[in-house]
Amino acid sequence: MIVGQVPQSQGHVRRGDLRIHYQVFGSGPRAILLTPTWSLVHSDFWRYQVPHFAEDYTVVVFDGLGNGGSDRPTVPEAYADRLFAADALSVLDAAGVDTAVSMSVSAGANWNLVLAAEHPDRIAGAVFIGSSLPFGPGQPHRAASLEAFDETLDSNEGWFMFNRDYWRRDWSRFLSFFFSQCFTEPDSDREIAHFVAMGEQTSAGVIEATVDAPGLGRQEALELAQSVRVPVLVIHGDADAIANVEIGRQLARLTGGEYVERPAEGHEPQSRNPATTNAIIDRFLAQHYPAGA
Repeated sequence: MIVGQVPQSQGHVRRGDLRIHYQVFGSGPRAILLTPTWSLVHSDFWRYQVPHFAEDYTVVVFDGLGNGGSDRPTVPEAYADRLFAADALSVLDAAGVDTAVSMSVSAGANWNLVLAAEHPDRIAGAVFIGSSLPFGPGQPHRAASLEAFDETLDSNEGWFMFNRDYWRRDWSRFLSFFFSQCFTEPDSDREIAHFVAMGEQTSAGVIEATVDAPGLGRQEALELAQSVRVPVLVIHGDADAIANVEIGRQLARLTGGEYVERPAEGHEPQSRNPATTNAIIDRFLAQHYPAGA
């Protein structure tokens, strides 16, 4: 849910008994789909893109299950990557949008990749920011903590806060640490606080379920990327502490997409440096999906 802005329309789509909240802004003849990311936050992480792109496009945004105006199941199967991609198509249908350029940040790259590869009739192009995908190298500083995710540890400092037991004991401190790693740029306190506030709207139980959910495997993701035929833009900061910059480089190579590497930028450039990020996307759209065409 985009805070402080009035949508043209909004509503819910249903996946079985689960409700997924969406909003529509602007009324341009062409559309942009802003996909969710990890359920740790809701769609207000797109707060700087919605008003910018809604000047010329119809902008469709939705909260993935687990946060915002959507339901919060604690069943891992509810958070499967392919189900999130199917939710996106349902939202486009509900919004009356036949075709859109889809955009993702971080974990949203998984369902954005499914959309771009398997639904070129609906997705005219795809933008990937700070992509977190199951190919390419991980971050070395995260490796030990990821291996210990299900262990009860004597100490949970630094990345060892990324731990199931610790989440249940000190959710707020984990949020503060994690989002400090999303914003590695100096003077990011305001954006860190904004993301922490979104994280407080969900729970450790929900986010545990997302970790346990069925996700794309490495080979499947590689094959999807190689099969993409729509125009692609990949943006990745070289100071990204969450997703290794090599993932972005490899995604661009595999899809034949345009690659923009941002020096000294972290994991959330659409929020930390929105003017620059929006300008990069504007150039891509002008070439491949101009608003007035």
